[in-house]
Amino acid sequence: MPKLDEVREIIRSEYAFLMSEHPHWSLTKGHQDLELVAHALRVLLHYGETSKHRAEFLALSSCQHADGGWGRVSSDQESAPWVSAFCGLMLIRGNRHFNDPMIARSVERVIDYFLKIQEKDGAWKDPNWGDLDATSHPVSFFNVVLACHNDFESKRIVPVREAWKKGIRFILAGQSEDGGWYDEHHPSGVETTAHLIQDALVADLVLNNEMAVDKACRKGMERLFAWQSAEGSWDEENVDHTMDSTRSLMVVSRILGDDRARPVIEKGFRWILKVKNTKGWGDFPGMKTNLERTCDGLDTILKFLAFHDEDSHAVVRRWGYAL
Repeated sequence: MPKLDEVREIIRSEYAFLMSEHPHWSLTKGHQDLELVAHALRVLLHYGETSKHRAEFLALSSCQHADGGWGRVSSDQESAPWVSAFCGLMLIRGNRHFNDPMIARSVERVIDYFLKIQEKDGAWKDPNWGDLDATSHPVSFFNVVLACHNDFESKRIVPVREAWKKGIRFILAGQSEDGGWYDEHHPSGVETTAHLIQDALVADLVLNNEMAVDKACRKGMERLFAWQSAEGSWDEENVDHTMDSTRSLMVVSRILGDDRARPVIEKGFRWILKVKNTKGWGDFPGMKTNLERTCDGLDTILKFLAFHDEDSHAVVRRWGYAL
């Protein structure tokens, strides 16, 4: 494994590269792909300079739709659940630093948006995602709303908790016997399983442990163990899916207190560094760098540092489940 000082130098260099590409991801420079924007804001949160970037979060708040959501691109007129949840997550977490009334109102509007559009079976639907993955992000958003419950009136938290429970039940019901989750968008199960255990389920163990998710999380974690290649990647050297699986195992294993994940995480991490381009990452080894994958790479490395922190909750805070 590289020494932690070497890891910190990679972070510094990659963060400088991301900031040099500011016009290509910042809403302060015009319309952008909001999935990329949310990925970049997550890096700002974890790098530790959030307070310098209030304008980025305000710009995201400013392009929110009247229904409380966002579209895939900031110029889109129709809201979509998956990207709306990602945007909402960045605003609620960013506002822990800013305490800005405009951002606070945006968060309330996102909450109302998700309460309104949830299906009777507990799912949220998005044409660009399978129902399981589309549901994981609103549940993840509500995880952080519940972690920050003192910031909201109880009359808002009560329906959030009920919608959150319904979403978790939908996800738990979709788990296969082998521990994985599968959908038409990610038939291998890797990405969906990694998303669901880290984004939707495991936070319950930090919050009130109401939904008995520990067994499901452990089975999902063990399925990710089994899917890892001998070289350390997942999904046939898919950089995105390898990063997500590595990050997922960090937070899930920490919360479960299961150290079996450490060598799996470290093998994945070594592979991620091995396939890095001179600047950033592509979607597969040897492919051209793109900014979304570079944000994922930075996020993974920043979380890897937190995973090695003496404070066992340091990595959990990188998801916003602990304050």
